[in-house]
Amino acid sequence: MSDVKVCEEKIYTRDEAALIVDFFEGVLDRYGVKIPSPEDDERGKENDAKLYGSVYSELLDNVEGKLCEMLTRQASGGGVIKDKFSGRI
Repeated sequence: MSDVKVCEEKIYTRDEAALIVDFFEGVLDRYGVKIPSPEDDERGKENDAKLYGSVYSELLDNVEGKLCEMLTRQASGGGVIKDKFSGRI
């Protein structure tokens, strides 16, 4: 019998991606950087979001896609190596 505990909690990749994008927004906010978007003319004056519209959506989609790829690799037996670059990027 294995000592490995299986977590049966579902992973909502969109939620996880949104949390990661929020980290980016925090950095942008800290340095006063606002990324322009094609929808800026639709943005309300009180909206201080650093990522907005299609720029936000594109980043969210890309992060979610990468998370899904990573989870698929892990599910097929890949391991996790923390704090070390692979040398492939």
